[in-house]
Amino acid sequence: MSFYGKTFIFADTPSEFFNLKILDFEETGGKNNSPAGSDVQIMQKWVYRKPKTYHFGNYQNTPLEFSMTVGSIDPISGIDRGRISKWLLGRGSYLPLSICQDDIANVYYNVICTSAENIYVGNVQRGIKLHFVCDSPFGWEFPRNVTYNFSGNEIKNFVFDFYSNSEDGGYLYPTVEFTLNSVGNSMSIENITDNNRTFAITDISPNENIVVDNYLQTIVSDTGLLRLDHFNKSWLRFLPGHNEIRVISGIGQLIITYSFARKIGA
Repeated sequence: MSFYGKTFIFADTPSEFFNLKILDFEETGGKNNSPAGSDVQIMQKWVYRKPKTYHFGNYQNTPLEFSMTVGSIDPISGIDRGRISKWLLGRGSYLPLSICQDDIANVYYNVICTSAENIYVGNVQRGIKLHFVCDSPFGWEFPRNVTYNFSGNEIKNFVFDFYSNSEDGGYLYPTVEFTLNSVGNSMSIENITDNNRTFAITDISPNENIVVDNYLQTIVSDTGLLRLDHFNKSWLRFLPGHNEIRVISGIGQLIITYSFARKIGA
């Protein structure tokens, strides 16, 4: 375990609520190893009598896993043990875990706690060793927004720059929410840097609000109407590094939400 933070937050609940701190019962000093992130898997093909492989690319699809020992100065009673187990174990989905530590204060892990081992000292429970499995090889920065608000009822045509320093090395697929103005009936977002790849929704209603999750590939309209047939199926994505983006729409508000991957290990 490599954390030096003393407390943590899981599912928006601080560990202090249960009088728990991050401990390390196994190590008292010296060298200590921890995973730095998922291993890279190589996609390749070896051909008979060829001394060199055909390389098709790399991928990372092994989730990060780590263990963390937590404990309390006061003995953990049976009632508290049940409350802590309910908080940490048996949850139905991945939930955010953040360590209260200065250098990773803006990063969380999306985790499921898969096991817990009670630790006793002198027949009194003092701690719990927890094992977490993440939803990816990475930690995540807390979501950020790029927001544009416009007054008036005219077609807007503007360009902005977006820099992606996400550490997964692939495309970044943001969530896009927009509200049209009273003359708007379409939305076009062109990534000039990505060979002019264009996200476009047409034949929609003035003043309509639409939320597009480009990673999950879902579209939700406040009208309740299905808008996928009005979409050109070119989901918005950002390249690593600099992206030049052009927006053309009769628009009142545009919100782009994204989260960078961080390869910080555990």
